[in-house]
Amino acid sequence: MEQLNRAKRYLKRIERLYAGVFSSMAHDEEEYFDDVLSFFIHCYHVRDWALHQAGAVLRAREIDAFIDLNEPLRICTDLANGSKHCKLMRTPRSGHQPTISQPQKLYSTWFIGDGGGEVLQCSYRVESNGKSFDVRELACECITLWEMFLNCPRLTD
Repeated sequence: MEQLNRAKRYLKRIERLYAGVFSSMAHDEEEYFDDVLSFFIHCYHVRDWALHQAGAVLRAREIDAFIDLNEPLRICTDLANGSKHCKLMRTPRSGHQPTISQPQKLYSTWFIGDGGGEVLQCSYRVESNGKSFDVRELACECITLWEMFLNCPRLTD
């Protein structure tokens, strides 16, 4: 599914942030944060693609029930909707509007000949309902859950 693949590409961006981004100029930390938030937006919208793609056999309540059963997807939903609407008007599925923390940063300097640059490693946390989650781990869980749901045999009947 195209939307799931798009979410996976954003997951790769998160993984690169965790591994370290090289720059010979200043790092754009707002852009990095945008990539993290964009993952959750695109990941949540797998729901809409599953619902509306040609030949879909799923109903909204079936997909929503799956989301409601899985904490990572509930958090993902609230992050996506909270960012889209600025403020959630409905009760958050996760129980409380989650937030993404400022990144934990680790800088390293590299010199190559006369040039060089800096490597910035970023990691982020999501705070939700009194719990803290590593963004990369949460994102991986969301992708795994969507793959499990979309590969369920009832979808191929």
